[in-house]
Amino acid sequence: MSEVEGTIGIEAGIVTLEDLRREGRLPPPEVLERGVALPIIDCLEDIPCTPCRDVCPTGAITMKTMINRPEINWDACTGCTLCAQACPGLAINIVNYHFGRRSLRRPGYEEYALVMLPYELTPIPKRGEVVRVFDRAGRQLGEAEVFSVMKSPKFGTVMVGVLVPQSIAFEVKGVEVKRRWPGRRGGAP
Repeated sequence: MSEVEGTIGIEAGIVTLEDLRREGRLPPPEVLERGVALPIIDCLEDIPCTPCRDVCPTGAITMKTMINRPEINWDACTGCTLCAQACPGLAINIVNYHFGRRSLRRPGYEEYALVMLPYELTPIPKRGEVVRVFDRAGRQLGEAEVFSVMKSPKFGTVMVGVLVPQSIAFEVKGVEVKRRWPGRRGGAP
């Protein structure tokens, strides 16, 4: 299938979940069980970019040279989110896979994850708001509650945390605010 016919995958410029699995970019189950937030880095090409490595306070992100893909030492990562805040390509999400069971303790949310995404659009979602969530190809996966919104004091990046079922935690790559346009009947044009 060609790009015109809807090719999804690295050849079409879209990193898929299968690409991440094949390249070892997803944390192993025993690491997920630690219950900490972990970076999911979508960089699958060798390009000269080092902000994630340079900002990591524990040295968990390494690169052989400045043009190699970042590698993660899962045991050294503390889930601080600085790598996602610093990434100029918005290529890093943070996933706390067992957030619902370990931290949230809200009935019915035991199998939910917290996914934190860099966000550069307006309006900025608000905590408690329901937003649409999308995968890397721009397909809507469903809706999610905004659990947290923070602006990085160091980088100015807004990080939006959404609660999603664990089954889609590694697929979520974007959010969209569901607001109506002011002054227009029936919503957006």
